[in-house]
Amino acid sequence: MVQSKADSKGGGVILITLMVAMLLDIMPLPEMIELFRPEWVVMVLIYWVMALPSRIGVFSGWFLGLFVDVLKGSLFGINALSFALVVFLIQVLYHRLRLFPQWKQALNITVIIGLHRLLVVNLTGLVEPVSSDFTYWLPLICIAVLWPWLFILLRDIRRKFC
Repeated sequence: MVQSKADSKGGGVILITLMVAMLLDIMPLPEMIELFRPEWVVMVLIYWVMALPSRIGVFSGWFLGLFVDVLKGSLFGINALSFALVVFLIQVLYHRLRLFPQWKQALNITVIIGLHRLLVVNLTGLVEPVSSDFTYWLPLICIAVLWPWLFILLRDIRRKFC
């Protein structure tokens, strides 16, 4: 199958936004702020799946998850499986999610990322002891607050470059 120029337009923008998200994920922060660090890569991935579901799929989520596993030094394949599941859920729900007001969209995205974090902590717990006290769930607050702003920023980038 031959891709037209219109189909391939904007692929670099998607990669750049995902790389920036990866940098934000590993950027050192003060300990108090670190507790609230959102899942940048998952949030950006969710946006691109919602915006361009025909271009970003489960395989893209799996592959990106493998990169994140290497980047964070986590158990190989855990983020890959979790990202693939998140992409699948978004692909099933994106028609509804796109119609929701921003606050409702933020709540739904927060729940989906909460499922991602739950899967990661449970799968990691099968192999090594993990602590999942309430501080593990603090980033979800930040995700709910930041989602509308991230959505607007990425939407403007997509409209300008894609």
